[in-house]
Amino acid sequence: MTDTSVDLVHRYIEVINERDAARRRALLAGLFTEDGSYIDQNLTAPLVGLEAIDQSMAEMQELAPDDYFSIISVLGSHNDMVLFTWRWATPGGAMSRATGTDTVLIRDGRIHRILGFIN
Repeated sequence: MTDTSVDLVHRYIEVINERDAARRRALLAGLFTEDGSYIDQNLTAPLVGLEAIDQSMAEMQELAPDDYFSIISVLGSHNDMVLFTWRWATPGGAMSRATGTDTVLIRDGRIHRILGFIN
């Protein structure tokens, strides 16, 4: 695993948890490629571009404003890909709303695509 790939995953979780909209958008711009995308089984089509990804994060925060995401484990990385597990929980970790395993595809040192799987 490279420090850079692990850092990208940690920064991604920081962005998901960022409540200040302007700061979140600025962090996204430095983290994702312009044509970055995200998809999981709850979406009918990928979220493509920074605006779509940001809007999805904002909607999730509106749904559960005090919840947070954390990394359970970075399972490995190779060939510009990172596999990690995550947890979405209530404040204090009293209840997990969901856990999942995501694959991050990296291009030019930034996140290009996230393929999400909810466990």
